[in-house]
Amino acid sequence: MTTSNSLEDLAFHAIRSGRAFARLWHDAGIEAHRVTRPSWTITLNQLEAGRLLKGVDLDGVTAMGEALRRVLNTERAGYGDRAMQEDTRYDDLLWEPRLDELRRVAEAYKHFCDCHERYADRLTAEREAARAF
Repeated sequence: MTTSNSLEDLAFHAIRSGRAFARLWHDAGIEAHRVTRPSWTITLNQLEAGRLLKGVDLDGVTAMGEALRRVLNTERAGYGDRAMQEDTRYDDLLWEPRLDELRRVAEAYKHFCDCHERYADRLTAEREAARAF
């Protein structure tokens, strides 16, 4: 028998990681295109308020990840592509403070996405199990 986190624990981690991502995003001052700014503001406000996201809000988070990748690539060619695919927590960016700040946002983004996916998967599993019995 395997042990896994409760739905409540998974929701807690998704909420905490979402709040951390939103704060780092704000602190980094990443500019949004004027078309996406209103939806991103709503999404960030929801994350900071500790709300779990679904549907269109998650599409906004995905778009934010893409924007973050582009900003990182602007700071250093190819770095955004790598940062979104690999663990960059231990990259030595001491002499590039802006790149390091954006790298931290990327790591928070990936952690939030992972936590939220785990929560959504557990929720789906519990619904399916209840339907099966």
